[in-house]
Amino acid sequence: MRIQGRLLRPSSLAERRVLKSLGLDSLRVPRRLNPFAVARQVKKVALGTGGDLPALRTLLAKSARPTVDLPDSIPVPRGDERAA
Repeated sequence: MRIQGRLLRPSSLAERRVLKSLGLDSLRVPRRLNPFAVARQVKKVALGTGGDLPALRTLLAKSARPTVDLPDSIPVPRGDERAA
């Protein structure tokens, strides 16, 4: 893997196949993860020496933020006095 900041690019065909199986051309590592550790995991999966592709996929999945239901700012519906 070629590491350019937080962007990982494949340096071999095997690494490219791993990234394509994840649905990516290049990999942008989130700030919560170490790009060097992620590159080692991709390399292990590419070489077939013990990497785990589903674990890598869940590691790189974006965490969904919970949605908050806000109350309406107008508690009573407006009447026809605004329409006139």
